Amino acid sequence: MNRKINYTYEQLGSVGVFNLTGELTLDNEDDLKLILMRAIHGNDRAVLNLRKVTRLDRHCVHLLKKGYCTSLRLRRPIILTKVPRDCMKDICNCDVSETLDNDWIAGQKGNTA
Repeated sequence: MNRKINYTYEQLGSVGVFNLTGELTLDNEDDLKLILMRAIHGNDRAVLNLRKVTRLDRHCVHLLKKGYCTSLRLRRPIILTKVPRDCMKDICNCDVSETLDNDWIAGQKGNTA
């Protein structure tokens, strides 16, 4: 059964706040993906508030990680709030080499000329 994610959306200046409610499970990971894409591409700054999320399964933890890491690579970082402590490390563990542009890294590492 595919259930929709319950959420409210608030626009506060240039910040979009997505307040998610209920369970984030395999049943509704398609909705979560759409919310993440809207958060990354539709706002100058986006916040995903997970305070009222009652369950977060490994599928959605992985999807949140992909969305968060993608937002860093695109230099449009989303802000995740009230993430369960046991999931924080998994979601925010992005490889810096994937996050930064290789030209930027080379320019920072030693332009000794």
